Amino acid sequence: MAINVPPQRVAVTGASGLLGRALVTALAARGHTVTGGYRELPPPLSAAVTPLKLDLLKAESIAGFVGTARPDCVIHAAALTDVDRCEQNSELARAGNATSVQFLMKALAGAGCRIILLSTDYVFDGKDGPYDESAVPNPINVYGRTKLAAEEVVKNASAVSVIVRSASFLGIGAYGRPTWAEKLVTTMLEHPPLRAAIDQRSNITPIEFLAAAIADIVETRLTGLYHVAGKEILSRYEFALKLARLFGQGDDAIQAVSYRDLNRPAPRPLNGGLATRFPLRTPQIPLDVALVRWKTQFEQARS
Repeated sequence: MAINVPPQRVAVTGASGLLGRALVTALAARGHTVTGGYRELPPPLSAAVTPLKLDLLKAESIAGFVGTARPDCVIHAAALTDVDRCEQNSELARAGNATSVQFLMKALAGAGCRIILLSTDYVFDGKDGPYDESAVPNPINVYGRTKLAAEEVVKNASAVSVIVRSASFLGIGAYGRPTWAEKLVTTMLEHPPLRAAIDQRSNITPIEFLAAAIADIVETRLTGLYHVAGKEILSRYEFALKLARLFGQGDDAIQAVSYRDLNRPAPRPLNGGLATRFPLRTPQIPLDVALVRWKTQFEQARS
């Protein structure tokens, strides 16, 4: 384990997702007893992790999950993160991102269990980023509003809690569900030029770093609100140029456009990003180093 701390029973929702898979791997490697909740497809986990079916839209399923796992800490990593889908179906977004948290907090009431909620930079309007923990949220899309509602549910509950906001995860998807970065590269290689917004900025966060940082929070028993994200804040265009050069493509493989030109259903915070000032034991992974590792994983996944 990273430090000499007693192992805990940690339950992770969304264990089949990008962050959930990284979390259960990191926590199990540190010697914790880990239960991974999944809705449809059991996560590809090691024998050290117990998979447990979980439907976050049903209060009884959540109560059963908590009762079986008997966790010291729950990390709520599950969410409906498709921003445009949330915009087009606000009822589904609210159920998946906010009502589910109400069910979870009810199940945890009186259990003496800490809750770590994963939230997002999309709780801000993107007019004056990057934002630190003292900034006042002002979401401009359905996804951001439902995640902010989830934060409020956790803050108002009696359970000991941590809220971790992050941004733009860099990782590899599973079950044929590519991540946003994978989609960028696929478009760039197969259907160039890739159109990338020059006016939309955020932190690029290596998923391994985020999972390790959250494991640190589990072990140090922090409470409160923390921004944990990659140090580098780039426009989507700047990030796409890095991808082009990483894969041996010319800069002409990327076309700079405004976000408005992409005609997406949901508005995004443009001048966004999170200020990451809180010192964690886990060191930041330089983006260029993370991208080299990511490229190897990407090519392995496609082979």
